[in-house]
Amino acid sequence: MPDRYVLILAGGRGERFWPWSTRERPKQLLPLARGGVSLLAATVARARRVAPPERILILTARDLVDAVRRECPGARVLGEPVGRNTAPAIAAAARLVLAESPDAAFAVFPADHAIDDEEAFRADLVRAFEAAEREPVLLTFGIRPTRPETNFGYIERGARVGERLHRVAAFTEKPDRERAAAWVAGGRHAWNAGIFVWRAAVFLDALAASRPAMAAALRGLAWEGGDEGFARALDAVFPGLEAVSVDYAVLESAPNVLTLDAGFDWDDLGSWSAWASRQPRDAHGNVLFGDALAIDCRDCVVVGDGGRAAALGLDGMVVVHVRGATLAVPLDRSEQVRRVTEAVRAREAR
Repeated sequence: MPDRYVLILAGGRGERFWPWSTRERPKQLLPLARGGVSLLAATVARARRVAPPERILILTARDLVDAVRRECPGARVLGEPVGRNTAPAIAAAARLVLAESPDAAFAVFPADHAIDDEEAFRADLVRAFEAAEREPVLLTFGIRPTRPETNFGYIERGARVGERLHRVAAFTEKPDRERAAAWVAGGRHAWNAGIFVWRAAVFLDALAASRPAMAAALRGLAWEGGDEGFARALDAVFPGLEAVSVDYAVLESAPNVLTLDAGFDWDDLGSWSAWASRQPRDAHGNVLFGDALAIDCRDCVVVGDGGRAAALGLDGMVVVHVRGATLAVPLDRSEQVRRVTEAVRAREAR
């Protein structure tokens, strides 16, 4: 069997969980997974079900390397000198994988998604690896939509080539609500999970066809072994690469993209309400985490970390207190928390 790797992309700065999430402690490092573990630690645990620790790579921002290593002791952690979106990150990792094992396939996992059915996830990953090892394909996972979500990208299924396996007809970014509702009703579209499997060589060939300048720059990447040497080698190449997503740079134009309908649960936890929907609740529907109290409240989220948070007489609210910062927002507006982080940054910049 060829070697199997997993690349975990952990460089995001998601601040939709402010004040819990910050640039120094982004979403993937928060205890948002089941059992109060961090999303990153849960992602690493899933990766270990399909690959050994020495073939699990975590790519993150250079200034987050130490925090990631503390969260995942013994992990192979690589730091990007600058953020360049997912296409350069995945391409750089593909060069590393190719150097270590020319026939290897690797999976790409975002570090900040929630998946609880680990056995179903493992089974689907094994199936995806087998397909990628058998044929020169780029495989992505589609999630059956349960609502007309406007914050996700969508995959339109094409011809069926196997059980739950289709060619990709099109990738479409965030639609308006009317179009999303039509896609959900039509049954041909799936949410794009951002989870991929392919052979390193196959991916790099597709990159050369669609982004020849990026492929050429990374083809010249040279290092004298070791992860630290590889990270230093990125310094000379990475800042000059185009900042672009892998969907736009490669997948939308490649002719050999397949999508597997996922048999596992999935959520990108893009808001407080999304996180709350997966948490245990008290008798009144409240989600409490840390040093938190809810008195005469219903359907509230109350979080206290580094300080006590208390709510009284509230209905459908989020109340969060973290190390001197406090958020209060209606639960049905929690997807707008990014407006708060933008306002905080603007105030701090004055």
